[in-house]
Amino acid sequence: MANSRPVEGVTAEQLTHFLDENTFSPAAWNLVRHRVVIEYALKVGDVPGVVLFLDVDTPEQAADVVEGLPAVQQGLIAFDLDPIGKSMRL
Repeated sequence: MANSRPVEGVTAEQLTHFLDENTFSPAAWNLVRHRVVIEYALKVGDVPGVVLFLDVDTPEQAADVVEGLPAVQQGLIAFDLDPIGKSMRL
């Protein structure tokens, strides 16, 4: 699981504006199409962002995936990576 957080100094307004303008970049859509990102949720409230559920084999692969996202490359967000098992649909 990759849980985003704003990079220090980035305001909620900057991040909200970026997410509103760029909800699905071609890079992000490609990850969904190829089932690398198997689920996602947009965070709401005081700290906007996104939570991604990734289907990868190693923490290094997860880091590579999130480092390739435009918001990360532009220095707006960083991700905390937490390994989890398979998710269940209830």
